[in-house]
Amino acid sequence: MTSSSPAQTLINKGEKSLKSRRFPEAEQFFAEAISLDEQNVTPWFKLGQTWRAMGKKFEAVDALTMAQQLSNDDPQILFELGAALIETDQVETGLSFLEKSYKIQPTKDLAVLLGDSFYRLKDFQPSCFYYLSAYKDNKNDQILQYKLAIALHRNGDLDQAIGMMVRLVNQNPKNKQYLDILADYYRRFSNHVYNEEVQKAVEICLKQTHLKFNNFRSVWSSLFLMNPAMEKLRSFARHTDEDSIRSISLKDIEKDLGSDFLCNGLVKLTASGIPLEFMFSNLRRYFLLHWEEASQWGRPILQFLTSLAVQCWHTDFVYFVSKEEKDILPKLKSTLEEILNSDKKQTPNDVHAMWLALYCCYDPLYELYHSEEKLPLSKSALYILEPLLVHQLTNPLQESKLFHSIPSFTEIADDTSLAVQSMYEQRPYPRWNSSAVNAPQQDLQNLSRGIEILIAGCGTGQEAAFYANMAQEAHITAVDLSRTSIAYGMRQTKEMGFLSRINFMHGDLVEVGKIGKTYDYIASSGVLHHMKEPEKGLAAIVACLKENGRMSLSLYSKVARDFTLNPALDYIKEKGYSSSLDDMRQFRRDLFFMKAEDPILRCTTASDFYNLAECNDMLFHVQEHRYTLKEFRDMADRHGLEPIHIAMHPERKKAFFEQFPDATLLDFDALTEFEEKNPKTFIEMYKIYFKPKGCSTSHPFDPLILLEAI
Repeated sequence: MTSSSPAQTLINKGEKSLKSRRFPEAEQFFAEAISLDEQNVTPWFKLGQTWRAMGKKFEAVDALTMAQQLSNDDPQILFELGAALIETDQVETGLSFLEKSYKIQPTKDLAVLLGDSFYRLKDFQPSCFYYLSAYKDNKNDQILQYKLAIALHRNGDLDQAIGMMVRLVNQNPKNKQYLDILADYYRRFSNHVYNEEVQKAVEICLKQTHLKFNNFRSVWSSLFLMNPAMEKLRSFARHTDEDSIRSISLKDIEKDLGSDFLCNGLVKLTASGIPLEFMFSNLRRYFLLHWEEASQWGRPILQFLTSLAVQCWHTDFVYFVSKEEKDILPKLKSTLEEILNSDKKQTPNDVHAMWLALYCCYDPLYELYHSEEKLPLSKSALYILEPLLVHQLTNPLQESKLFHSIPSFTEIADDTSLAVQSMYEQRPYPRWNSSAVNAPQQDLQNLSRGIEILIAGCGTGQEAAFYANMAQEAHITAVDLSRTSIAYGMRQTKEMGFLSRINFMHGDLVEVGKIGKTYDYIASSGVLHHMKEPEKGLAAIVACLKENGRMSLSLYSKVARDFTLNPALDYIKEKGYSSSLDDMRQFRRDLFFMKAEDPILRCTTASDFYNLAECNDMLFHVQEHRYTLKEFRDMADRHGLEPIHIAMHPERKKAFFEQFPDATLLDFDALTEFEEKNPKTFIEMYKIYFKPKGCSTSHPFDPLILLEAI
């Protein structure tokens, strides 16, 4: 940099004033210096800094532009100019100067700034690049790890994002935010190799009270199947010939059976995968065939049988029951009934507790024990049995009391609705045992204050609980045609502290207008496609939407379900299977012995396959419609709705934009072409967010919609 002596004197004075935050004085000194030497880069640069500090954003850009022209490769000038341009909303140009500065002089702070800036623009690939650049030399910076994990996930790099979150969870086992995020990330991801750090993180999560435990079902199942330390247990569980000699004894695996990892998983989530179900059903069968030897079993066996009984409850007792088991069960049941109902005082012992837990792996406790008195078992046994008692006795009792307290806004009259109601009244659908419960957050409270939400078809209340957690000041109306499911949801949301903000009501969706309210946000997930006339249901809920409201609708994808379910549906039809308990169990058992490449097995990749009610809903439903993306869009259009966003898994979204770089998520032609090539893209359901046609008013939930956070 060149300077003349008088100009340099003024620059020195200006720098002192700038350092002392006497900005007008500094401004004058630098301006005078420029008047003496216009080609001197320093006063231009310092004047730009001064104007930025004074809030003169556009003037700062002019001064810094002049400085950059005089010295085009100075990283400090490039940085200041880039920052000033961003402050004047010239974001892309500003970022280009910041990137030039970083190339010349890479620093952690600048890398993080660039990562933050690109993230705000939802340009996640460069955001990941800069966060990762900063992370390489700062691997202990947990805030940076967190930012990198979030950006990687948004960019579709789920494997790397999970790796980051696993590390954060293991370093911060009490950080609820990290645990919740890891649970969200594992929703559609499973490990393909065994990893001790992953198992450690999953174990931490399974010890929590409120978390989306079922999101861990796939990774937990994979860890169990691949953990070298569990090989003896797996080998024992695969053994099916009870007439042959076992090379591994029960004593050899007793400790593994009672392990926290195995038992907490069985209690907290629903295991998935044919190999796992095959092993657990074999273990159940083994213990039943040897039930009279229970005096030789140790406490870890009681822990395992209790946990397996809860697991079987989670699945609605979907496991296949062999003829041998059916023949033995009545004897075990009558023995237990005699013990539990005897007037004679029993000496509590673990054998009775073992038998009880074993029986409850086949049938619910409330069908065996009808008293509200404490079971005649030891305190230590009752302590171990507590999860079983809660799920199979206490909770159903509470739900039966809630059943008759549920208000109705209309009776069910339509024949199809009555058939669907009858199906769902048999068992709560879908079962769930926990969800996220966040601490109060000011931003979530502010955006939802005064908001009215309608859950149109709430089932067992899981979606209502989700919205109560996210929209922390909203009032929620949740309607469904099944009182059994609503009672389940009322109990669950009461335990989570949400029930005071949720008004559960029973009735037919087409009559929802009789409630007499309009709503700021309506969510209907997996409901309309089970109605005889879905458009009548849609018309009913659209009529309840406020003029500037928002709506999310989720419907079955024809492409995904044709590919995944049709081979199984054809097989069911060919075999003549009905929706009876024995037929559904037999159908599922048939699949256990099919070749891996058989297309019938595609249905087993869906988590619904591993629960009786959900399998019934997926493959034996009395009413189902399927849609293409364009049919979905056109139906919504007929009812005055305009799409604003489509939810898509980050990995699939990344693949979509790689194939269609110029498309948007609302390009239905491109999405249709992509789905045809990738039929499992919307394997769960389409989820599309809508607003009324012509609505130009912003909505408090718009930012959450774009993040697919609601």
